[in-house]
Amino acid sequence: MRLNFTLIVRLLALPTLLLPFFYITGIMKVEFNFVVERTVGAAGQDRSSPQNLYSPTPETHQQNGTSNTESLSVEYNLMEDTYGRKWDKDRAASMHLSSNDCTMDYANANKLQQDHPCVIQLIRRDYLRPPASKSLAYQMDHPESIDPSDGQSKAILKILQNKRRGFFIEAGGFDGEFLSNTLFMERSLQWSGLLIEADKKAYSKLLKRNRKAFSSPACLSTKPYPMQVKSPSGFVIDQDENDRHAPNDGAESAATFSDSEDIYTVQCFPLYSLLLAVGRTHVDYFGLDVEGSEHKILKTIPWHKVYMQTLTVEWNHTPEGEAAITQLMEDNNFIKFGLFSMPYSREVVYVQDFLYGYRIFGDPVA
Repeated sequence: MRLNFTLIVRLLALPTLLLPFFYITGIMKVEFNFVVERTVGAAGQDRSSPQNLYSPTPETHQQNGTSNTESLSVEYNLMEDTYGRKWDKDRAASMHLSSNDCTMDYANANKLQQDHPCVIQLIRRDYLRPPASKSLAYQMDHPESIDPSDGQSKAILKILQNKRRGFFIEAGGFDGEFLSNTLFMERSLQWSGLLIEADKKAYSKLLKRNRKAFSSPACLSTKPYPMQVKSPSGFVIDQDENDRHAPNDGAESAATFSDSEDIYTVQCFPLYSLLLAVGRTHVDYFGLDVEGSEHKILKTIPWHKVYMQTLTVEWNHTPEGEAAITQLMEDNNFIKFGLFSMPYSREVVYVQDFLYGYRIFGDPVA
């Protein structure tokens, strides 16, 4: 009888003993799912082949009971917004990828999605230069200058603890040397990256530097689709500015102006399109300095599909102002690290809020 009584006591105590285990396991599961949901599009989603590049996101994320496909359909122009998250490259190919249909004029006129296979194909074919061979020596005007940046490189590398073999984006890259935020990273820490520069003269010089990074002579679109704009010496005129001078928009409005040496037509792509073209969605540092269009460009990025660890953004030429840029970045899980003013730039530094997924219980009640 005593043995049975002891057994009964132990059985009754078992749920109490297991309760802490289930509680901890439940928290870990919720936390893990939350972190995964917030970091889709991070390093694990880098795509190195066209076959994987056009694959849809495995799962549609939920926000307040609605899918991202629905909530982002206006802000982001993506294939899944149009065809649903289960779209496939074969279906897209049957519609728009014949050699006759996939042209730059067609992509601009139809405002193709920024991840449309035709857009990626056009970038790779006509608007992307591969890195120079490592066997080629750098050709610099001032080879003695180890770090020509205006302070951005030092700040970012201190945050990243002198990370080696990272990946950068620099827009605009100018001539690849003067005030370059990324040259030191590339030469001394073996970083790779993407240099974006729309100015014809500057890009011509950039190509001669033998930078070990991809480069593109395109500009960054201020809309979530490719477009052409008129550009004075490579500085982007927003599409809305073009519209004030012509009755039509897109390529047609750009064609109403006559090209000159200093004002010419420039092809623009969303940043996400360029990233897919080089097969990267994980970026360690993004330097954005395009003389006024920074806020509009940042709004085109589908943040749920990319992971950026750090950014420097020039803010003093943007009509929206630094506060609007910071609000946009904070809405996308970045922390404003600080402002700095240097001889050639006034920029704000943002860092990915890597603790976001751990705050699963929200702010404490006051």
